[in-house]
Amino acid sequence: MNNFEAVILLSPDISNKLRSSCLDNLNKIITSNSGKIINSEDWGLRDLSYKINNFSKAFYNFYQIEIQGNKIQSMSKTLNQDESFIRHLFVRVEKHQELPTKLNYEKK
Repeated sequence: MNNFEAVILLSPDISNKLRSSCLDNLNKIITSNSGKIINSEDWGLRDLSYKINNFSKAFYNFYQIEIQGNKIQSMSKTLNQDESFIRHLFVRVEKHQELPTKLNYEKK
């Protein structure tokens, strides 16, 4: 198993109910690919550095997961098919950083 940190950006136009449903769906995708969520943080609605799909804001979520590296591509493909997920980034790390992260304390 490899350690990954993921940042998931969700559309700012979705409701809180749909947002929690999307995050539950992401949790199911991770566990169905034999992954394990170590920690997660909700960073809230934040400004984007540049517009993505005409959005200037997005809901940010941070995950620390353990999963086999070859499963990341299939997870990315699944996330790309859902319009609620506007961006995602998976980065392999040797060791997970200690939570809470600095961004969790910044003004949302």
